[in-house]
Amino acid sequence: MNSIHRRQAGFAIIESLIALLIMGFGMFSLSGMQMALSRHADDARQRTEAVRMAQEKIEEFRAYTGIATTVLGPETVSATALNWNALTNGQDSVTRNAVYLRSWTLNGTPENPMRAATVRVAWTDRANAAQTVTLSTILSRTDPADSGLLGFALPPSSQRKHPKNRNPAIPIHALDLGNRLSALAFGRAGQYVLLDNRSAQVVQTCTLAQESSQSRAAELIAAFKQSESGQCKPLTAYLVSGYVGRDSSVSASDWSAIENSLGIDTSGISRNAAGTLEIGCQFGNAVNQTSGALIPDFKYYLCVIPLTAPAPNAPYDWSGKLLLAGPAAWQASASKYLVCRYEYAATRDLSDANRRNVQPYSRVNGSITQQNYRVASAGDAESPTPPVCPPAMNVTNVSSGVLHQDCRSASNPARHAADCPLRTATP
Repeated sequence: MNSIHRRQAGFAIIESLIALLIMGFGMFSLSGMQMALSRHADDARQRTEAVRMAQEKIEEFRAYTGIATTVLGPETVSATALNWNALTNGQDSVTRNAVYLRSWTLNGTPENPMRAATVRVAWTDRANAAQTVTLSTILSRTDPADSGLLGFALPPSSQRKHPKNRNPAIPIHALDLGNRLSALAFGRAGQYVLLDNRSAQVVQTCTLAQESSQSRAAELIAAFKQSESGQCKPLTAYLVSGYVGRDSSVSASDWSAIENSLGIDTSGISRNAAGTLEIGCQFGNAVNQTSGALIPDFKYYLCVIPLTAPAPNAPYDWSGKLLLAGPAAWQASASKYLVCRYEYAATRDLSDANRRNVQPYSRVNGSITQQNYRVASAGDAESPTPPVCPPAMNVTNVSSGVLHQDCRSASNPARHAADCPLRTATP
């Protein structure tokens, strides 16, 4: 009996040792897995931080607010803050959950319309292994001020979604009447034109005797319904609109002296059948169409061009050239001003030359928008050399600056007065 008990005790000790050995291997494996998980989590945190730092630098590149200087506010610039011409190669070191060496390179020169930028972030992880993250992007040499000139969709494709689901040539502030028409205040107080939401064509003109306590929308809808009473009359007309901006070559004081005397001259427009109604234009400050705030150094214009049917089934159209009219300084012998227009690149959706702002216009048969201009100044008013449009207007596959009006008698002695008419009517 004693020998049997001794054998059983021996087996129990062996089984215990085997169990301890298995548990030891298991705990060792769990320990290794826990260390690996910790290492991977730490690596993920460091990599996320590196990507964030690289993206932060790229966004800093994109945040420039001027080409040669940085605009800090109205008429306020800084020669040392970030601007396109100041973008250059460099590096820095940042300590977070590791020590990161961040370096960036930009190809080309500031004169290039586009530059490739690469940001590389390097660090050493907890396993003493070298790690890197690299992000690349393309930067465009576009003056942020041009966003006021290129801020809206150009092509009128009916397959695209436009503001308020209307033709983009209809101003945002025009009131949608809910019957596929929009009302736009135009002319004297109480006068409106009604626009077809799809084509942006003017279809009626309305005059309200007086405005009641009702909402404007309700009043205009009522006026439209009462068109038989004489408040609204049929009218066929097209809109043409856009922005006029100040180039940096025009000083703030010079712009302040002329901006309130600018307007649109339509004497160069010919209509296939004009009827008795004159072309009317509105010219004033550009405003943010969301907040209503003024956009510094920009003006907005809108012209209504009335037409009558030239013959049964014949098209309504107009041709010619719009000119920016100005104050007496426009035609002064020492005039230094020039006007450049934005001509947009031909694309599949924007193939029509008239909509691309190619002038003189030829047989325009619809409303057009984004016919934009920039007022610039020549450095030397005495030079007979024809002035050149600001290079910032030239954006590859987007737009180019074309000399529209040379108001300088030195470089355009025979025609500067005719090419740069004086404003004679109140905008």
